[in-house]
Amino acid sequence: MTQEFRAERQEVFDAVQRIVVGGLVSGSSGNVSMRIRAADGDVYAVTASSVPYARFTIDNVVIVDGEIDAVYGEGMPSSESLAHMAIYRARPDVGAIIHSHSVYASAFAVAGLPIPCILDEQVVLVGGAIEVAAYAPSASDELAANAVAALGDRAAVLLRHHGAIGVGRDLERAISTVDLVERLAKIRILSIQLGGGNELPAEIVESEQAVYRMINGLPTGTKEI
Repeated sequence: MTQEFRAERQEVFDAVQRIVVGGLVSGSSGNVSMRIRAADGDVYAVTASSVPYARFTIDNVVIVDGEIDAVYGEGMPSSESLAHMAIYRARPDVGAIIHSHSVYASAFAVAGLPIPCILDEQVVLVGGAIEVAAYAPSASDELAANAVAALGDRAAVLLRHHGAIGVGRDLERAISTVDLVERLAKIRILSIQLGGGNELPAEIVESEQAVYRMINGLPTGTKEI
């Protein structure tokens, strides 16, 4: 009998509900995926494409392999699955990915402005500034490559004229990441309006990046801010 991956699909479904309630997505925008590690090759639980969240169910979570070929489920995987798979290939430490369309983070993405290091928790949890990937059409190989390049070894990236991507070792961490990105975007705008907008000192960023890499099992060493 084909394995149904019920528990893993439930985890993705629960994550979808949380980002909807949190206002990080709306309609059928955004997507969620989770890596399922296996000795004979990883597979991935991915939200199906173009299903409104108002009627999204666990049956709208499909299982695919690294080539986005169906393993279980009838739905069509998210149109941004190419970007998800490119990140999983480049980042063995990543176990879950969330693509959000939250308002303030998307505003930065449209403006083409990165979110610099403004809070200690940003550096410790995200790894540094949140960069903007060069524009490419949705669901394209180019967008996937641009996202990987701008993400680097950090936990979040903005997609030009699109939204944000947050990654983590599990769905809990990925949810926390996209939530933090939206909060940072709001704080950045408000601090500039208040006449501040100051960034963390470079030496603080460097020390906190070392903590981020240690927590996430990433190679240590000098890293550009």
